[in-house]
Amino acid sequence: MPRTTIIFSTILFMLLAVVITAQSSSSASGKPKATKLMVEACKNALINYPYGDPFSQEFCLSTLQSDNQSAEAKDLRALVLVVIDILKSHFTAAGGKIKKMLQDAKKGTVMMPVLSFCEVDYDHVVRRLNVCQGLIRDYQGDKSGRQPLRLTHCVEMSFTPLNKCSIGLEDMPGVEVLSKENVELQFMVQVNTGLLASYDVHD
Repeated sequence: MPRTTIIFSTILFMLLAVVITAQSSSSASGKPKATKLMVEACKNALINYPYGDPFSQEFCLSTLQSDNQSAEAKDLRALVLVVIDILKSHFTAAGGKIKKMLQDAKKGTVMMPVLSFCEVDYDHVVRRLNVCQGLIRDYQGDKSGRQPLRLTHCVEMSFTPLNKCSIGLEDMPGVEVLSKENVELQFMVQVNTGLLASYDVHD
């Protein structure tokens, strides 16, 4: 088994362990309870996710429960918009960590260009998600069937910069936390893509 696959599987296992622990203590931590809409949305997102083995239902619910707006959502579109808010906040927080690491990194080291490109990629993703959020919020339906595909594609394009950053961080010492966050962000993008795919099906 390739080293990259082993590392990815290990990180996935760690993330799922964190999710399960977090769910068991959700009431104590003030997280909103999973509503019927959230449970059904995550179930359908898993079914409709178009690419290979996706995220788990537990991860989907935990992501939604990380923002109280999810419990107030009245429909699937509202949940999609909440997840985009969650994504943007995580990308912004990760970008802040990258900036701090760049300040501490020595000039001329291998780490400098990798972190610099990750910083640019993350900033680009946040700008793209702002555009996607506006498009989804204003979407009124399209009988041609093309526009829903564009909405899904708008979010899933965040995979490319995440993947580029992930490859750059591979086997680099001192960036383990950032690598783990990168994988978690990839799963969050999958959640949003699956929710949008479900939205396309029902519309």
